[in-house]
Amino acid sequence: MTQPPVARNIPRSMKSPTRQSGGAEAAWSRFVAMITNPDLIMIVAFCMIGLLVTVNVILRFPDFGLTAEQLAFP
Repeated sequence: MTQPPVARNIPRSMKSPTRQSGGAEAAWSRFVAMITNPDLIMIVAFCMIGLLVTVNVILRFPDFGLTAEQLAFP
């Protein structure tokens, strides 16, 4: 006769009571990972360059909107 396999209970690892790994730590690590993403940094840099160019044009040519309106085709 063959004997059935023995079921073994694997002890579960318990969190140590001295370390509190709460939701705040997990949220902070996700935030840091999101901010340090190289793709996000490049997108923010590109948008900042566009914003600076726009502000520069607005300050140099205050009547640019009126000029563009006059140049528009009817």
